[in-house]
Amino acid sequence: MLEKIKQSAKNLTTVRGITLAGIFIALHAVLGIFKIPFALDNRITLTFAVSAAAGIVLGPVPAMIICGFGDILGFLLNPGGGSYFPGFTISAMLGGLIYGLCFYKRGKKYFMLWTILAVFMVTLFVNIVLNTYWLSVMYQKAYQVFAAMRIIKNLVVFPVHVIVIYAVFMLTEKTGIGKKYL
Repeated sequence: MLEKIKQSAKNLTTVRGITLAGIFIALHAVLGIFKIPFALDNRITLTFAVSAAAGIVLGPVPAMIICGFGDILGFLLNPGGGSYFPGFTISAMLGGLIYGLCFYKRGKKYFMLWTILAVFMVTLFVNIVLNTYWLSVMYQKAYQVFAAMRIIKNLVVFPVHVIVIYAVFMLTEKTGIGKKYL
């Protein structure tokens, strides 16, 4: 695992790697603007697909950085979407790290299993536990106020995330983007 982290960090030392990272940051920011309302204050975006794609192609370190910058840039492009809270940037970075650790340099064999595992970890630890905590801190309400609705939302979108991320992986395999450009 430590070797994957070192290898992925080297992707940010090439012009092609930095260019791909910039493209992923822009995609993350733009897709973060488009939010699909989902019950009360919950909303769904497609930024998870960019986070996973960055993890697949560039690895954990670049994916973590891409998600952090993408989150901040997304807020700057659409400040009317709510107030900025650095906790969500930390969550985005952690999600990118998890996707990168699970997906970087993985072959087709067992990729669906790795996808389910990665989505489960991001869903449980980042989306349900950490983001619910950030909301309770932000709005100064009890954790339980947000937890029930967020658990339901994440259970509903879990299979969608798995399918979309697997489709992104198949697309990166078919186009050879990771092998072709790095």
